[in-house]
Amino acid sequence: MKFKMLLTLMLVAGLTTMSYAKSHFITPGARASGYGTAFVAIADDLTAIYYNPAGLAYQEDTQVMLSCFYIDYPVTASEKSLSNYGSDKYQTNAAVPFVAFSTKFYYDTVIAAGVYVLGGGGGKVVDPVNPYFEKIEGQQSYMVYNISLAKKITDKFSVGLGFDAIQFQDKLVAKGAAVPVPGGIDYNRSAFGFQGNVGLMYKPIEKLSTAFVLRSGSYVDVPNEPYSSNSAFRENVCYPLTWEIGFSYDLFDNFTFAAAVSENKTSWTSVKYHDIFQYRVGTEYRATDKLALHLGFFSDPNLIKDQYKDEEYGLTNLDMYNMKYFMLGAEYQFTDALKLGLTLTHSFTNPVTHNGITYKYEVNLARFDISYKFL
Repeated sequence: MKFKMLLTLMLVAGLTTMSYAKSHFITPGARASGYGTAFVAIADDLTAIYYNPAGLAYQEDTQVMLSCFYIDYPVTASEKSLSNYGSDKYQTNAAVPFVAFSTKFYYDTVIAAGVYVLGGGGGKVVDPVNPYFEKIEGQQSYMVYNISLAKKITDKFSVGLGFDAIQFQDKLVAKGAAVPVPGGIDYNRSAFGFQGNVGLMYKPIEKLSTAFVLRSGSYVDVPNEPYSSNSAFRENVCYPLTWEIGFSYDLFDNFTFAAAVSENKTSWTSVKYHDIFQYRVGTEYRATDKLALHLGFFSDPNLIKDQYKDEEYGLTNLDMYNMKYFMLGAEYQFTDALKLGLTLTHSFTNPVTHNGITYKYEVNLARFDISYKFL
């Protein structure tokens, strides 16, 4: 019974970690996601503080941006996973904010600051059978506090620097007769780590933009928690080193294509993880002077090594972590100063089967942007 209870606990609380256990984290911005997150060579709004701070150098107006990312991550089982006291449905959802501000403060130099979340959510068992589980809920998140600086070196080349203070927060409550810990599990912990970002952007011709960004990664020295829902988060939570290159090209006056590839260097963060590559492509079609439409694709492969596949969730394969995201969005320029954007995302992954029970993992996302320039 203890093994089965822990399996459910890992499935439920582990849902809160999947946003970043699969690879890198959920990313901000409706327009950026409409490009399939292939935004490193565009970075023409305030999400540049994440995608590429060098893009800020071409944003001359003082501006503010508010964005919200809603994630719905249901996991369904073909039957109750723990005999007569389990559940056949697990749920994670979260509303993830982004807010930023930028202004030019010196000749050809722009400064920006923002606060946003790059991963997290809350997970719980839906309608567990009492009295075995009175309550199982988990919540984890990465909150990022950023300040960035960008400068044009020439009209075609810019450099950006960013500094992130990353706050990791982790909560878990598990109570009931089936919890193999006297009094149940109830903890709430938080700690900070720090990261540096370097971005470059080069525009050799008017229609073409190229870019590179490096994020240093960080250790977050959280208090040790032996009952963490993810063993990689018991202590010294790690934020991976990443690099990304990409380009955008105006195929026509009203149509832009963008592509990017990134590597997440996770092997140094945990023996359980290996380094993975992500591929992103996206398009923007400017239907009118005010309306733009977006279509994008983003691959997010599994990073957990095969020899550890049974350790966390007891599953016989890791296909649930091989995600493919499709994005469809629109942006509307209401005035010269005010712009709104909305992008919807759906993921596809292969179901996994364990002990005759089939689990289905799908992610539905919605991102909303509102930005304002002080002209």
